[in-house]
Order: sequence, then structure tokens, then C-alpha cells
Amino acid sequence: MRIHLKIWRQPGPNASGRLVDYTVEDVSPDMSFLEMLDVLNEGLIARGEDPVAFDSDCREGICGACGFLVDGVAHGPDPGTTVCQLHMRRFDNNDRLTLEPWRARAFPIIKDLVVDRSAFDRIIQAGGYTSINVGGAQDPDPEADRREGHGLGGVHRLRRLRRGLQERFGGVVHVGKAQPPRTAAPGPGGTLHSRRGDGAAP
Repeated sequence: MRIHLKIWRQPGPNASGRLVDYTVEDVSPDMSFLEMLDVLNEGLIARGEDPVAFDSDCREGICGACGFLVDGVAHGPDPGTTVCQLHMRRFDNNDRLTLEPWRARAFPIIKDLVVDRSAFDRIIQAGGYTSINVGGAQDPDPEADRREGHGLGGVHRLRRLRRGLQERFGGVVHVGKAQPPRTAAPGPGGTLHSRRGDGAAP
């Protein structure tokens, strides 16, 4: 597959930038978007040219460091997907894509598609982000059980739990009963969902 790219090239924070055209040949549909950029950079380095600078860290769709704009859309066309998890099968042969960095005063461009993210650090240092340990589940309270229904508090809680699950997921939900053996069945997008041995949804 051949992909045509128009990439923002800017050698430094105070330098002027421009969009430069590139073509990447022999792109596999199984490549991630960043792997396709790796192939482009290997070719640029082999020709003695400066590779395209872009951020990446985990390459597992967790950290978000790889973020840039693909055709004006943050992280590309797939909602809820980071650039590193965007695969080339999403595109067609001879597609033309424009890659640009984030453009915000808080994130000045360092080089090409790389921006200065230290604004996030300043937010954390200023207390704008807090990590809270909420602890584990509470221990059972026999006294509360007695107050709620002469020893039936646990039953009432299970009934409330079952009603909440039924409202959330629909259908019949068994709480506190033995369940038939469960098997893993592929759901939408290849995600594994738990199903009862009789083939009915849980």
C-alpha cells in the first residue's frame, strides 16, 4: 500500500515551519501508524535527511504521548484510539494524510510533531491533579443488617444489587446463586465477554 503524507516540519521552537510532502511505499495494513512513520524515517535517514520527530512512549494506547493531528483530528479518525493503536488498515491505498502537531499556546512546538507538554507538570505541581486512596470494600456490619430487617439486611442488599444490575445491563441477573460454567466468547471487536454455558448472556 502507498500512503502520501504532508507533514509539518519545524527544526526548532523559534524556527518557521512548513508542510513537506512524503510518500511511503510498501505499507502493510497490519502496521500501526507510528510503525509507518518509522518506515518513513528509516528511508529519510538512509538518504541522509533529518527524520520526522514525533513523541511516543508506551505504544500500547495508554500514555497518550504520541498525540498529534491526522487530517485535523486529534490522534486520527478512530474515536477513543491513540495514534499508536491506529492501524494502517484504516486507510486505503494512495490516501493523502496531513500530520500536524497540537497547536496551543500552552504546548509550544519543540520540533516537527513534538510539543512541550510541561504545562501538564505545572498543573500537577499547582495541585490541579489529586490522587486519592479510596480504600477497599467495607467489612460487613451485622448491626446494620439487624436494623434493616431483622437479619435480612444482606438479602435486601443483594436484591438492590440485582435491581441495579438489571437496570444497567438488562435481562435477568442472578446474584448470590450458583452459576453454570462460563466460557469466553468473542464479542464486538474481538473483545472477550463472559457467557453462561447455556449460551445465554449473563
